[in-house]
Amino acid sequence: MVVNDDEQPPPVHFGDHPHGAYWSAERPAEVDADEPVEHSVSGSTIDVMWDYGVRVPLWDAEGLLPENPAWLRDVLGLSEQLIADLGRWGREMTALDATPSRRTPEAFEALNGRGRELARRVQQEIGARYTVTYRRW
Repeated sequence: MVVNDDEQPPPVHFGDHPHGAYWSAERPAEVDADEPVEHSVSGSTIDVMWDYGVRVPLWDAEGLLPENPAWLRDVLGLSEQLIADLGRWGREMTALDATPSRRTPEAFEALNGRGRELARRVQQEIGARYTVTYRRW
């Protein structure tokens, strides 16, 4: 796992993701459970990186990966527990960002620590197929 511990956090503005725009016009944000799973990961790196409103903060070279639990399980091989933990972390980051009185360096660092741990777990579950990078807030 690669951890981005630069002093400067990644940009938070829509479209400033290190690999281009956050959203890909060719990739649906949701995958219907009845549809066949066709999408694979673009590139060799998966980033764990929070963004406002994102439920499962996993990104590839084209943008946000599908957040559908069936896709995450079937394509990436993630466990139900890890998918739930990624979703919980995304919701807690959104709640922290939305509450100015709670936005302390310590609060963000605590969630960054959990993000690093989640990235480690993603790497462990997907194995050597991809390099997992954590991009801190």
